[in-house]
Amino acid sequence: MSVDKNSPIPVYYQLKEDIKQKINKGVWKAGECIASERELSIEHNVSRMTVRQALGELVQEGVLYREKGKGTFVCEPKVKQRDIMSFSEMVEKIGLKLKTEILTFEKVHTLENLKNLLPYDEVYKLDRLRIVEGEVIAKELVYIPLQYLEGVERKKLEYSLYNILEEKGIFIDHSEASIQAILIDDNYKKLFRIEKDVPLLKSFSKNITNNGKLIFIEESIYRSDKYILEVNMLRKEGKIK
Repeated sequence: MSVDKNSPIPVYYQLKEDIKQKINKGVWKAGECIASERELSIEHNVSRMTVRQALGELVQEGVLYREKGKGTFVCEPKVKQRDIMSFSEMVEKIGLKLKTEILTFEKVHTLENLKNLLPYDEVYKLDRLRIVEGEVIAKELVYIPLQYLEGVERKKLEYSLYNILEEKGIFIDHSEASIQAILIDDNYKKLFRIEKDVPLLKSFSKNITNNGKLIFIEESIYRSDKYILEVNMLRKEGKIK
């Protein structure tokens, strides 16, 4: 794709899209250094300032990253969630390798602050790490009534929880979630097996069938430099009280 200076589309944006297209086609692969500012400037006959603007936006979008004195590199693809889909399904969809490490799977007394959602004396607590291409991307903590996982082998819990439920005739229709940004601390660094500071996202979700029955609740923590959560929001008119 060549840059058309007569187009109403800004030149920097055309260049930005061309770089993204080349990444998608595999011209530059994850971890590889792309062409220098000077090379891009000459190739497209645009100013260095235009190149910097295009690269700067791609860095902000998490497509590229810079290393001082070395150049600009292609980021690893991020796990992106838009629809109700298991983490396993999302990773499989983009062709990455997923490993799950079960930290805890046990019966526990239902926490007092959860009894209004899960009115049971005991529930299963399932705590898992989700590891994509060798990096810990997410920690998932699930509380679910005993009847839904009774008799399920521990090994099977390394895979999609949605699939396990669907085999029992239980289908999750939607999820109600609250999401917040949290700061990484030493405990989280140890959990995610990293030393650098990275932003984290914390999600608390209620997973519900189409007839309104709550099946399980989940508290997840994600590395937001490796995970994108897309949310569709509808504006509803209402009265101010």
